[in-house]
Amino acid sequence: MLGVLILLLPRILGYFSQPAEVIINTEKIERFESKRSDTPKTHTKGHKKSKKYFPPKSRFNPNKYLLKDWMALGLSEKQSQSILNFIQRGIYSNSALKKIYVMPEEVFALIKDSTYYEETLVELIMKKDSITEPMKLELNSASKESLIQLNGVGDFYAKQILKYKNELGGFVFIEQLLEVWKMRLETYEKILPKVYIDMSKVEKMMVNECSIEVLKMHPYLDYYQANSIIKMRMQRGGFKELEEILDSKLINEEEFERLLPYLSL
Repeated sequence: MLGVLILLLPRILGYFSQPAEVIINTEKIERFESKRSDTPKTHTKGHKKSKKYFPPKSRFNPNKYLLKDWMALGLSEKQSQSILNFIQRGIYSNSALKKIYVMPEEVFALIKDSTYYEETLVELIMKKDSITEPMKLELNSASKESLIQLNGVGDFYAKQILKYKNELGGFVFIEQLLEVWKMRLETYEKILPKVYIDMSKVEKMMVNECSIEVLKMHPYLDYYQANSIIKMRMQRGGFKELEEILDSKLINEEEFERLLPYLSL
């Protein structure tokens, strides 16, 4: 009996020492690989999609467009309202339409061939402006004494208007008067028909050169936003396009559009 066990022992040990057979379900792997390849790739975190704008459905007079009409072009509600504020007194050419600071170049390119203006109204306004324009005051070059001459503006408001103009670097649209400290709506409405703005007099900040002290002093930026711009500038070795500032997580699109007229490379 012992001899039999000795003879069978190598076979018994060989049986237990063989590796277990691994069965691979190739059919399941093939289905998994196929499913993974069909799965659409998602955008990486932080990727910004370019905004889509739409052409107008027919020819139109910008003076008669409503809020919903501008928004139908792909503009935000705030952008659309700013355009309405700008043209409330009437515009009479595409060159005037293009000067609206919140008007994206892409939108202007889509609508410029679809706009029209009433010629008889243009002639009437030009005649009216030739008479009334000398009576208007240009805000960005106005002195304290000339501001005091405006109806409703005394020494206090004249000082506040000049102070805010200097902080901004100049006014780019009339509605910014409402941002002046303690400006009342009734005072603003009295000033409105007697002033205009020359945007060529606006002082701009050169973002590739200015210091954080200059940036943070602007009314439309705080310290953290200014610091973000400086850090991005250092990382990139300077900005090639102003739109790169939108990469900052601290500055949204509306804030950037409000700030844009005061920036240059």
